[in-house]
This record gives sequence, C-alpha cells and structure tokens, in this order.
Amino acid sequence: MWRRAFDVGVDVRGWGWWLGVLGLSACGVPADEWAEEACAGVLPGDLVITEYLNDPEGSDTGQEYVELHNPHAKPVELESLTLYAARSDGSQEKGFSFSGSRPVLAGEYLVLGDVRDGPLPAHVDQSYGESLGALGNASGKLGLRCGSRVIDEVSLSAPARSGLARALDGRLWPDSAGNDDLSRWCDVSSASGGSGTFQGSPGAANAPCSAGDGGSVGESVATCVPMGAVSPRSVKWPRVGELVITEVMVNPLGDDTLGEWVEVMATVPVDLNELSLGSDTTVAKLQAPHCLSLPAGGYAVLARRTEAVLNGGLPTPVASLGVDLRNAGGVVQVKAGEVLVDAVAYGASEEGVATQVSPREASASGNDSPAAWCRASESYGVRGNRGSPGRVNRACEAGTDSPDGGVRDGGGFDGGSRDAGVVDAGTPEGGTRDGGGPDAGSGGASCIDRVTGRPRAVRTPGVGALVLTEFMADPAAVADGMGEWLEVLALREVDLNGVTLTNEGGASTTLDAALCLSLRAGSRGVLARQADTSLNGGLPSVLATFNFNLANSAGSRSLRLGVEGQVLDTITWTHAATPGVSWQVDPASSDPWRNDVSGSFCLSPSGARYGLGDRGTPGLENRACAP
Repeated sequence: MWRRAFDVGVDVRGWGWWLGVLGLSACGVPADEWAEEACAGVLPGDLVITEYLNDPEGSDTGQEYVELHNPHAKPVELESLTLYAARSDGSQEKGFSFSGSRPVLAGEYLVLGDVRDGPLPAHVDQSYGESLGALGNASGKLGLRCGSRVIDEVSLSAPARSGLARALDGRLWPDSAGNDDLSRWCDVSSASGGSGTFQGSPGAANAPCSAGDGGSVGESVATCVPMGAVSPRSVKWPRVGELVITEVMVNPLGDDTLGEWVEVMATVPVDLNELSLGSDTTVAKLQAPHCLSLPAGGYAVLARRTEAVLNGGLPTPVASLGVDLRNAGGVVQVKAGEVLVDAVAYGASEEGVATQVSPREASASGNDSPAAWCRASESYGVRGNRGSPGRVNRACEAGTDSPDGGVRDGGGFDGGSRDAGVVDAGTPEGGTRDGGGPDAGSGGASCIDRVTGRPRAVRTPGVGALVLTEFMADPAAVADGMGEWLEVLALREVDLNGVTLTNEGGASTTLDAALCLSLRAGSRGVLARQADTSLNGGLPSVLATFNFNLANSAGSRSLRLGVEGQVLDTITWTHAATPGVSWQVDPASSDPWRNDVSGSFCLSPSGARYGLGDRGTPGLENRACAP
C-alpha cells in the first residue's frame, strides 16, 4: 500500500484550491459545474465503497473510516470528487472535497479516516478531518460523487456490536450497483484481523461473508434462545430467496381479524425472529423470546390469532400476524432489517378461499408469475375454509379454478404479481411523472406504485424512451440459463409493464407485474434470466426476467423492445459470444438510433467486472469503446 503519499494533514482542502473555485464562480462558472467538468472522466463504478467503520468502541470521533477501492485496470483520479455522508433521507449532508492530484491505482484500496489530531494511524491513508461529522451508527448514506453525478453510494447499517467494521462480501467483485444490496454486507469477523480497538480489514481485500451474517443488518442485533437451551444466539435471518411466500388467506369465512394468515417456506435453515411482515399499508415484527426456527423445506403459518378456537382451526401458527390484509387486493412482503426477502401482490379475494403458489414455482422468482398462483382446493379447520396452511400446496393445473372466478388457463390470479427483481432486490423507485407526454400512461393499464402502494396508470414508453445498451449472452461464472442478462437505459421516466422483449427467432417475453416496473430518466434496468443474486452470478438488482436464450454462436442475431405493436429499439449482431464478457454500446451511442450504427458496440473492458467476476457493467454507465 502506498500510504504515506497521502499524509498531507487533516484538511487537504487548501485555501488556494478554494480561492480558485471562488474565482471561477466570480467569472460566471458555477463551482459545482467546474468541479464536475474537472472529474468528468470518472464514471459511476470506477471507485467503489467496500468497507466502513461507523460505530467504533467508545467515542466515534477520530476513529471512523471509509475504504474506497479501484477494481479496474487503470488509475482513477480523485481530484474534484466529493466524499459525502447524510441521513437516510438525504438531509444534513456533509462533504469532503479532494483537491490536487490524488490517484487511486489499479486494484488499490484507499482508507479515509476521521482523524482530527496527531499523526495518521497505520491503517489510514488520508484524513477527512471533521468534514463528514459522525457517520450514522444504524442508518444513513455514504457516497462519492463528481459534482452532482454519483460515482457510488451505499446505505449505512448497524454492526452487531461497537467496534466491528461493515464490509462488502469478499466473494463478489466490488461494483457500485451490487453494493447497494444490504444483504451483501456483513460484519468483519476476528478472522479477518483487526487493529487496536476495532475489527476490520482496511486497505485489504475483504473476507467472504459467512452464512447468517445478514442477521446483523438493520437497526438492532436480533438474538433468540433455541428450544431446550438457556443461552441466546444471533438470529439467522434469511437472505433474498431463502424465505418464500407460498399462500395467503386474506378473506376467511367469519371475522377477518381472527382468521387471516400467510404461509412462508424456508429454502435453507432460517429464523423468523424480528422479521418484518407487512402489507402495502402496515408492517409488524415477528417477535418471540425463543428462536422461531425453520428447517430447509419447512413451512410456517403466520396468523392473526394463534388460538385454534378463534382462527378457524389452523395448525399451530409459528407467530401472530399483526397486519390487516385488504380483501380488494394488495401486497404482502417479508423484510430482514432493510433487506426485502420476498413479496407478492394479490388481487381481489374470494371469501373463504386462500390463494396458493404451485409447488414447482415455490421460489422467490417462481412466485412472481401470475401463472404460478391459483385458488386453494383443499379444506381445513372447522368453518369450511379452503387452503393448505402449513403443508405442501397442490399443483395449479389448467382447467382448475382461477382466483378471478373463471377457469384457469395459465393467466394466474387477478392483479398479477410483482417481479422479484423489482421488490425483492429492489432499486428503481416509483414516483409521479411531471409533464405527461407519450410516456405518461396509455390504454387504461395500471400497476401498483412501489412508493405509494396505490394503483396508478402505467407510464408506457414511446419511441425514443428506451435504449438497449448491453447484453451478456455467455456468462462464465454460472450457466447461461441462470446468468444471461441485458440492460436497458431509460431516457424518460417510464414503466416497463407491458413491454415485450423479442429475439431473432421470435421468442419473446412480455414484462408483466402487478407492481410498477419503474425506471427514472437516466437510470438503467437489468433484465435477466434469473432474479436470485445467489444463482445469477451476482448481478445487481434485477428489474424483470425473460425466459428465452441468447445465442452464443455467430449468425444473424437481434434483440427488440416493443410495446403495443410499436418497436422501441432493436439491436443486431453477427459475432459469436465471448465467454464471460458482455457486449456494450459506447456511451456516445446511447440512443435508439446511434446504437444501430456499425461499431457502436464493443466488448466490455477487462477492468469492468461484476458479481462473481464476469466482465460487464450491468446497471452502470458503460465504458467508452476503444477507437
């Protein structure tokens, strides 16, 4: 490590630098625009936040640190970049600006510390002094930007105890889209080494997160006492895909407040303690002094009342459900701290009939499809309700009753479902569109806004609104059927609900979800074969999934985006896929017309990697193609 090159004092923002900025402003050039121009060559993802200590033992002042990493093959210049910290809502932001030449070499780590007096500790390369104030111990934001353009930003979370640093999972390639997922962070264990009064790995590669480390994510440390034991242990919270919603009863015969229930299934051994189970209007925590443990493949019933005489004869519920489920339709979701583990949207209910997922689709991605759900047919309890609480569901087959009152033909239950990439891994936020225009919604189609939880008109994209910017046809880290993906860039604020993706052979997928598949103007969405990050090679949040292969061999190939019979964008190619490397459009050609020009696409550079190490920039700004 090249540490001493940064020992230039506590406040490196010299008066000369600030006078230069003020002078430019006085000449009519705004300071933030000048700063952004000076660091224009630094792209999102060029530097990644990989570790931080936000809750040292004792006083936080002077002990906190932030680790930056350059995962690419070329140096990255820090000059004119700003390191900032704020509350979770963005308020009370404080920043530290880098002046002068400050390169971070290829593959290097740079540790910035809250050192206010005396020499720098051995693990700190440079001090930001008191510029950031105190980092939030349980929540907040930490980021790096060029002017107003964010290079990387992460959400802060609480360690299991004071003195433990929080680190990005060392098994994954550090990228600024993947580190948005709190489930990819964990406390640094003693095995990773430490220095002084803290445990961390500043200035070095992070160790892999072990199973169950996600239990320390959130505002508090959850513990429970196993059955037959006297000493508590840490709760093993599920990660995305490890706990699946498989059945819901929102309108039982009799009093809803007595008979409503939700069934979940574990795919690995997990605990349910302190999980948040909620609807789109209310949330409640599952609490018990003993461990609410489930084995792999085990089912749990969460009910409004645990007494069989009141709940209609349910098998013994694991915990009480303090959430009202609306009969007219809504969302059920399970969260571990800030991590959304699984969620489903349901439509209008039928009295006395539960809605269940077919066993072969009982996964966090499989239960996204409307065709995976149907009305329950078995009876339970003493009141004539239909459902299979606490046991394997019956398969949903063509010809059986569908939840909307007709005959099931593969259309799923009324109201559709959300896509796992939208909610379970969640990034793109909804919101209201200013100004309407061609993307303000059409045809009366509606979706549930992820922010408000209420239905609204779909913002259907028009020509010029969406661009195909990158695709991975032959991943090396995982099988093609798990790891293929493509990226779309939104030039306006739109929803992808109803958009169809088609290949050269006519295979197509129409993106369908009850929740709005929202993209803000300038943001990128990842469409993939598999939404589960543990299976797809470590992709960042997946917006939606498609169900056909991308060809590896040379030939006449194409991908097309369309909606309501209108072509939005098409790309074509003839080359064979390169294993483990995506093809990307040059940033200067990122519109539906210039990306058709010969030479607009190129192989992603060797330094641009994600997840388990394949080359590409899913969800991030592309690198420029070499001339």
